[in-house]
Amino acid sequence: MPDKYAEKLRLNGAYFDKATQKEVEYKVTNVPGGFTMMFGAGLASGLLGIGSGAFKVLAMDTIMKMPLKPSTATSNLMMGVTAAASATVYFFNGSLQPQIATPLAIGILVGATVGSRIMQYLPTKVLRWIFIPVIGYMGIQMLLKGFGVSI
Repeated sequence: MPDKYAEKLRLNGAYFDKATQKEVEYKVTNVPGGFTMMFGAGLASGLLGIGSGAFKVLAMDTIMKMPLKPSTATSNLMMGVTAAASATVYFFNGSLQPQIATPLAIGILVGATVGSRIMQYLPTKVLRWIFIPVIGYMGIQMLLKGFGVSI
């Protein structure tokens, strides 16, 4: 059943998968559910300073039924928007330390560029094999920190 919000916002799309050499069309579903999880991911990112990209990919992949590759690409774009919003607030209140942030930003830019190029050629199944342990590790780490366990 088509999602009326996805239709109205023109969220359905297609992409060329270099791993399969095929055009993949997809239809987005459950936009309100995706919005709710994205709101939570953005809130967590702003409050806790965590990279919420994994939650965004999870929301788009499982809740909105987007393929993993466009979900990942969209999350990368949204991470920049989220980070810019938070960084601006932190910068103006003096919490941001450029001497720490600059080398981290360079590393992230290089890593994201390399990862984005590799991702295009990997089968989706391999991306899931990489993504699932990363999500699991993040979840365990957050739980332990929440209970005051030092890692």
